[in-house]
Amino acid sequence: MSQPNTSQISNAKIHFNDQGAPVASDFDDIYFSEDGGMAETDYVFLQQNGLPQRWQTHNKPAFHIIETGFGTGANFLLTWLRFRGHKQLSGGATCQRLYFSSFEKFPLSHADLNRALAVHTDLQELCQLLLAAYPPAVAGCHRLSFDNGSVILDLWLGDVNALLPEVSATVDAVYLDGFAPGKNPDMWQDELFSGLARLSQHGSTVSTFTAAGIVKRGLQQAGFSVKKIKGFGRKRDMLTACFDTPTALPQPAPTQVTLVGGGIASICTALALQQRGIAVHLICEDSNVAQQASQNRQGAVYPNLHANLTDDSQLHVQAFLYARHFYQYWHTQGLDFAMDWCGLLHLASNKLLQQRQQKLIDNALWPQQLVQAVDAATASELAGLTLPHGGIYLPLAGWLNPQQFCQQALAWLQQQASFRLSLNCNVKAITTNANGDWLLQTTAGQLTANNLVLACGSKLAQFAPTAKLPLNKIRGQVSHVQSKAMTALKTVLCHKGYITPGWQGLHCVGATFDRTATEAFVSEQDNIENLQLVNDQLNQPDWFADSKAVSAAAAFRATVPDHLPLAGGIDGQPGLYVLGAMGARGIMLSPLLAELLACQLCTEPAPLSRQLIGKISASRY
Repeated sequence: MSQPNTSQISNAKIHFNDQGAPVASDFDDIYFSEDGGMAETDYVFLQQNGLPQRWQTHNKPAFHIIETGFGTGANFLLTWLRFRGHKQLSGGATCQRLYFSSFEKFPLSHADLNRALAVHTDLQELCQLLLAAYPPAVAGCHRLSFDNGSVILDLWLGDVNALLPEVSATVDAVYLDGFAPGKNPDMWQDELFSGLARLSQHGSTVSTFTAAGIVKRGLQQAGFSVKKIKGFGRKRDMLTACFDTPTALPQPAPTQVTLVGGGIASICTALALQQRGIAVHLICEDSNVAQQASQNRQGAVYPNLHANLTDDSQLHVQAFLYARHFYQYWHTQGLDFAMDWCGLLHLASNKLLQQRQQKLIDNALWPQQLVQAVDAATASELAGLTLPHGGIYLPLAGWLNPQQFCQQALAWLQQQASFRLSLNCNVKAITTNANGDWLLQTTAGQLTANNLVLACGSKLAQFAPTAKLPLNKIRGQVSHVQSKAMTALKTVLCHKGYITPGWQGLHCVGATFDRTATEAFVSEQDNIENLQLVNDQLNQPDWFADSKAVSAAAAFRATVPDHLPLAGGIDGQPGLYVLGAMGARGIMLSPLLAELLACQLCTEPAPLSRQLIGKISASRY
């Protein structure tokens, strides 16, 4: 089934006027006031929503702002700056995290945004951080995290009236921005006002630069009390509004979460929870983390793109772009793990693949920043080796060592006072007691948990509460290959299998699929099959002739029949969450899905649409 935002995203057509201000050519409207863009933002949106003062008295850990019309990001940048100031002065304030959900149908290109932001000389550090994280023009939600996760921008690309129903968290303040109603009537619809009312709670505020009757009436009909006040600069009037209807109080965030699993899904979830100040108890059955499916030396990280916007490829693109920033962030925090965003070539090594790739390029759904068609000569140049086929090139893709990442992340987690680790601890059974707490029977004795996350890979369905999950276990083996002739390889190569560039003198070549095995054993026959697959698919290339498998790793991949992952709570099992069934995509999917799980546990804005959350919910089974 297609996403609600199936339309292809186009960049805004803009020009710069004589004063250097950006103007939207299609709407004949300016992005920010020539009277002083930041002064207008401060007056219209921050002051009229009671910011930053409200952050000092806000009684929840996170504050959520919704903005209609991201434009040049000026409103976000000034809000971010003010929130930084709040954090520095806040002392014991409860509110320590800002969510900023912004909608944009026509995002500026990176080059135009760069030029537009140049005028904000006093915000250059924040401008550069935004530009470094700014996503390609792909529909859906792009979660961008700043200031060690304390400022989160959810940039929703697409039509606000189609996307607003996909947002799941209550809102504290609304920046009702966008081009004037007379110039952009498509945005200012009844669905916009009713959508904001759905997300509002008692005390939610709205401010907007306009005083147009259609806006005033729309807000009033949706249940807001509206006031007209003095506008900014030469503008006579503007509107503010407040939602006064009593609403139910949200569930408080948990203070502690127990995690079962020692792989990348579990580690990413622990990081997401610890960043929110939640105590974590991690239970791992092995003597160290990342001893099973996450033990790979070099895992390829890239999205599976389809010619049409499927749920699968939408999830993959959002997860992939998030994962890149996630791993780069933790690298800057001192985690020392091998990683190289060297690009990836998916070679059209058979007729069916050629047809699929041609359709993908012809449909032009995905921007060139994500995927490009290449002929055999260009592919060879990119790879550094002679290749018999063209294909598609994903310039942002690459590989990383998940075992190193997990073990480095564990070392960071162990420095946190609220983190507890139990190694060599095997969970035998899970039940509940009379209070509704989860009881874990383990080899280290009985443990109790209010909130329990199962992220235990191929063992996810072996407990009574999860036994109905239709989990498939597929054994796979990756061969570690020596080859002098292959040292020139510069990118990851995919065909029916894959080859990574060399690291520490070895290439990873894989991987086999064994649906019958009950043990994750290493087999010499699988090494032969992996090497033979390369020769079959790439016409026995000269540079592979001296290849020799010197070691290997085998593990189980876990999937479910629809090949989408499992993430979230299970109906009728309060306090129980699962994360898994990611097949061979755990490195790419885990960061975003762990973030989703943390947001669900804390009732904070989710980084995915409600539709996608439903598609990957464990309750679908």
